[in-house]
Amino acid sequence: MRGESKSFDLEICSAISARLERRGVSRGWLLRAYNAAVHNGTFFCDELTHQPGVEEIQVYEAMAEFLGLSFVGEILPSRIFVSGEEPPSIFAEARQVMVIGEDGGTYLYIAPKENHIKKLRDHMREAPELRERIRICTPAFLNQILRLRHQKELIARAHEMTPQPLSAIRVLETPQAFVIAIGLYSFIACAINWPLKTLLVLHVFFTLFFFGCVLIRLFAAASGRRLRFPEIRPFKPRDLPIYSILVPLYREKEVVGQLIAALERLNWPHSKLDIKLVCEKDDFDTISAIRDGKLPSCFELILVPSGGPRTKPKALNYALQFARGEIVAIFDAEDRPHPDQLLEAWQAFQAGGEKLGCVQAPLIIGNFRRNLLTRMFAFEYAALFRGLLPWLATRGLVIPLGGTSNHFRRSCLEKVGGWDAYNVTEDADLGFRLARFGYRIGVIKRGTIEDAPEDYHVWRKQRTRWLKGWIQTWLVHGRQPYNTGRELGWWRFIVSQIYIVGIISSALLHPFMLLMLAALLVALAFGPLTAGYLWLLGLDVVNILLAYLSFYLLGAKTMERTELRGYAYLLAVPVYWVFISLSAWRAVWQLVRKPHLWEKTPHQPSVFYIASEEARNAEPRPIMD
Repeated sequence: MRGESKSFDLEICSAISARLERRGVSRGWLLRAYNAAVHNGTFFCDELTHQPGVEEIQVYEAMAEFLGLSFVGEILPSRIFVSGEEPPSIFAEARQVMVIGEDGGTYLYIAPKENHIKKLRDHMREAPELRERIRICTPAFLNQILRLRHQKELIARAHEMTPQPLSAIRVLETPQAFVIAIGLYSFIACAINWPLKTLLVLHVFFTLFFFGCVLIRLFAAASGRRLRFPEIRPFKPRDLPIYSILVPLYREKEVVGQLIAALERLNWPHSKLDIKLVCEKDDFDTISAIRDGKLPSCFELILVPSGGPRTKPKALNYALQFARGEIVAIFDAEDRPHPDQLLEAWQAFQAGGEKLGCVQAPLIIGNFRRNLLTRMFAFEYAALFRGLLPWLATRGLVIPLGGTSNHFRRSCLEKVGGWDAYNVTEDADLGFRLARFGYRIGVIKRGTIEDAPEDYHVWRKQRTRWLKGWIQTWLVHGRQPYNTGRELGWWRFIVSQIYIVGIISSALLHPFMLLMLAALLVALAFGPLTAGYLWLLGLDVVNILLAYLSFYLLGAKTMERTELRGYAYLLAVPVYWVFISLSAWRAVWQLVRKPHLWEKTPHQPSVFYIASEEARNAEPRPIMD
């Protein structure tokens, strides 16, 4: 798929150009296409379809005329000849299919590549009778009818891409349920017989995980730095591969225009860009919003059939089967990626070797000044994407990916089983799975600007889904802990357990730790405490203060001064963490009742969005003054 040098057949280029001119295509567009093909190392006909003044159908009609064949633009999908199970690769870039005609005969429907045109013409000269059995059509038409013909197989593959032992299709396996039941029984028995000792042991046990997270944040904060962009190394456009971008959309009609404008500014040849806008088949409003505007030639609308869980990872798996690129990136509906993000990711893969399976770009909150939630959301994202993830990456530890701005080496993504259609935090799960398969995850500096939820109820639903998915991920990769530890390496396994259990337990138990601390302080006010309770009080005070401080230091060292200025983030941390705790308990309840429920986060066009400013954003901060 790499953009190797293409050899031009001037006879074919001239013949097709002449026929296009007769169809009203200006010579200027033809010249631009030729120059682009030379510059990008692509085919002339491919570049033609990416010129604003040329339609794909015109190019293939000209091909048909040159070859003396009929051009067709419609056929019933049921007439496509199916021979056994089609390989997945056929759906990415179909170029020919066999069709059963009304007369019962078989016909070859073909969208020939430029370098095959001369061979096809020579073949028909040797066997003129084939001319009646061959039809020319466009690649887009072939792709469309193939997807309709194989719709059931494609959606089934989207559900089942992740191997079942690594999928959250079942929340708990029988051995896990047995262990949890025994644990609950033991806890109840101990609580009845030794209530204070039981609470003390549990308190200390979870405090250790809480403190483990604190240590990880402190180490990350010690090496935390504000982002600075590395230089893009010189490159030749002909060396660039095809780059696929998948954008799952559901009820996003309001942001479609902003999204397309942001993706159009990416610095990558359009003839080597493969952007899929992925919509549920019954999301009529979003589909209409996309179709109402003329999509640029590198964009394609993918409609996901009904069936199975309605989740983002299922939609991504479905669209992945049609992606043409050797690198696959994910963006969300409201994202505005840095124009050079793809170039930096590609160069990271070039330098990182075959075992670098993914790179994560930082996410930057654009509407951080709106209210307390958006301020703290931006602070949290700075701590995570600009501080913690780079620290984990440089040490080869397991990285929980963000849900957007991930760039995958296509071969690695397919080898590990794509996205788990049943995990509502598919990003974190995929980070663990890549690590278990022996792949590394890196980070890049050029980020993506997006907006945080401004309403508490929207924020709560999103955070509930994230925490529910974290618990799902921990349960999935804890089914066979020995195998997971062996695959990750025991040091990476231990650190990952401290981190993920620490996140879950601290989110769930933070209010209780505050209550325990308050109770101990009240008791101390009325009289002396025993040595054990004094020790516990000191442990809680140190743990909670260090937790707040480590979180603050990590965010403060990585945020830009324009983002920090004028707000006392440290004072807001306790309130924000209580909000997280409420969402965590809601996540546990949902995990029991509705484990695969995906609560949609609505998006609106950014009121801070200034296209020209964000396009030239030279530092990793949103520009909105």
